[in-house]
Amino acid sequence: MSLISKFRNFDVYLKPVDDCRVKTPFGGLITLISFIVIIALFCSETWNYLSVEVVEQLFVDSTSSDMRVDIHFDITLDKIPCDFVTVDVMGSAGESQDAIEDDIFKQRLDEHGQNISGSKPEKQESSSPATNKERSGECGSCYGAIQGLRCCNTCEEVKEAYRMRGWQIGDPTKIDQCKNDVWVKKLAETKGQGCRVYGKVDVGKVGGNFHVAPGNPSTSHHSHFHDFHTLSPGTFSTSHTINHLSFGQPYPGKKFPLDGKSFESTKGGIMHQYYLKVVPTTYVYDVTGNGKEELSHQFSITRTEKDIMAGASGIPGIFVQYEFSPLMVRYEERKRSLSHFLVGLCAIIGGVYTVAALVDSFIYSSSRAMARKFQMGKAS
Repeated sequence: MSLISKFRNFDVYLKPVDDCRVKTPFGGLITLISFIVIIALFCSETWNYLSVEVVEQLFVDSTSSDMRVDIHFDITLDKIPCDFVTVDVMGSAGESQDAIEDDIFKQRLDEHGQNISGSKPEKQESSSPATNKERSGECGSCYGAIQGLRCCNTCEEVKEAYRMRGWQIGDPTKIDQCKNDVWVKKLAETKGQGCRVYGKVDVGKVGGNFHVAPGNPSTSHHSHFHDFHTLSPGTFSTSHTINHLSFGQPYPGKKFPLDGKSFESTKGGIMHQYYLKVVPTTYVYDVTGNGKEELSHQFSITRTEKDIMAGASGIPGIFVQYEFSPLMVRYEERKRSLSHFLVGLCAIIGGVYTVAALVDSFIYSSSRAMARKFQMGKAS
C-alpha cells in the first residue's frame, strides 16, 4: 500500500457511487438559485473590501486655543447695493478685527441677480461717514423735532433732532437738508441692485461673530454700531441667499447645512441671526492619503429673526455668531484586511451550500413520503 493510499483511512467525506445518486428537478432549481445568491453576495463582499470604511470617534479637543480658523462664505443680498454693504468680524470681548479687506470681495448684481455687465468684483474698502455741508446764512427747520430758535442746517442735525424725540425720519428725500446727502444719492443711483459678498475671514478659536450688514461700522467703548446717516434701518431689505458657509478645509463627506438656503424678508429692518455650534473635526486619510491628517470643522445651526423697526435692539443684516465646542470628532479611514475578505467569502459559499442542501433534503424527503402514502392509498 502506497503512502497516499494510507490517507484514505482519514477521509470523512464519503463518496456514494453514481448508481446511488438521485437528481431531481427541485434539486436543479435550488442549485441554480444557490449560484445566483453566491454570485450576488460575492460581488457585495468584494465591493465592501475595495471600498473605504470611515470610523467615527469622539474625544476632548486637545488642539491649541491659539490656532486660527478660516471662515469661508458666499452670501447674496438681493436688495442691498454693494455701496452700502460691509463685513465685520467681532471677537468675544466685542473688539473689532482689522485688516480683513484683502480677502473679501463684492460683486454688483442687477435686479435679476445676475452680474452687472462690465462690473468686476471689488475688494471691501474701509469707508468713512458721509458728511453734509452746512448751508451758510440760513437757519434750517428742524421740522417740529425741536422747539425754539435752534437751527438744523444739515441732514445730520435733523436726524439728531429726530433721534432725540424718538421719531423716525421716514423718506429723507422730503427733507431739504437731506436732498443732497451722499447716501440718499447713492441709494437712488443704485436702486434695484443687489450684492454678492464672498471671501474668507481668519478668526481665533474663541467665540465671536461676523456679520454682513449695511451702514458704516464704528466701534466705541466696546460697543459696535453701524451709522446709516440720513437713512432709516427700514430702508434696507435683508433678503439673502447663503451660497456657501464653512469653517476650515473640506473633507470627504463633509456637509454644509446652510449652503443654497434662501431667506426672504417681507419688509426692511430685519436682523437675521445664526447661532453656530462649531465642532473641531479631524479627518485621517489612512487609505487614500498615506496617513495625512486634515483639521476641519463642522457645525449645527439655530436661526432667529428680529424686527428692528418694531423696537428690537440690533442692526439689520446677517449675523453669524459662533462658539467652539470643547469636544472633537475624528474620522479615520480604514480598509478591511485580505484575511477578513477571504473568511467572508468562505462563510458565504459554505453557508449558502449548507442551507441549500438542507432545503433540498427536506423537499426530497417530503416528496418521497407523500409518494409512499399515495402508493399505499392506491394499494388499499
